[in-house]
Amino acid sequence: MNRYEWLLFFHIAAAIVWLGSGVAVQVLAFRANRAEDPARMVTIAHEAEWFGMRIFLPSSLTVLVLGIILTVDGPWDFGQTWIILALIGWGLSFVTGAAFLGPESGRIGKLLAAEGPESPAVRARIQRMFLVSRIELVLLYLIVLDMVVKPGL
Repeated sequence: MNRYEWLLFFHIAAAIVWLGSGVAVQVLAFRANRAEDPARMVTIAHEAEWFGMRIFLPSSLTVLVLGIILTVDGPWDFGQTWIILALIGWGLSFVTGAAFLGPESGRIGKLLAAEGPESPAVRARIQRMFLVSRIELVLLYLIVLDMVVKPGL
C-alpha cells in the first residue's frame, strides 16, 4: 500500500468510528426512551456527553484532517462539488456539537442537579438533545453518500 491508500484507510476507519458511535448512542437512547426509565435516559445522556468529547470529536477531526491531506495529495481539488459538500456537512456537524449538543449537556446536568431525573423538563431536554443528534446522524450518512457518489465529478 502506498501513502495515499494508508491515509484513505485511516480516513474511512475514522468515519466508521464516528458514524458507528452515533448509531450506537441512538440505539441506546431509543431503548432507554422505550423503557420509560428516567434514570436510564440520564445515564445514556451522560454517556453521550462522554462519547462526544472522547470519540465523536477526535474521530471527526481525524476525518477532516485526513480528508484535507487526501485532497492535497490526491487527484482532487477543493473546488469539486463533492468536497465542498463534505466540508459544509462536516462544518454543520461541528457547529451542532459545539453550539448545541455540548452546551445542552451542561444545561441538562444543571437541571438534573436541581430537579432530579424524574423531572419532565429533564426528560424533554434529553429527548430534544437526542433528536438533534439523530438529525446530525442523518447528516453524517449524507456525507458518506456524498463521498461515494462524488456529485459533480
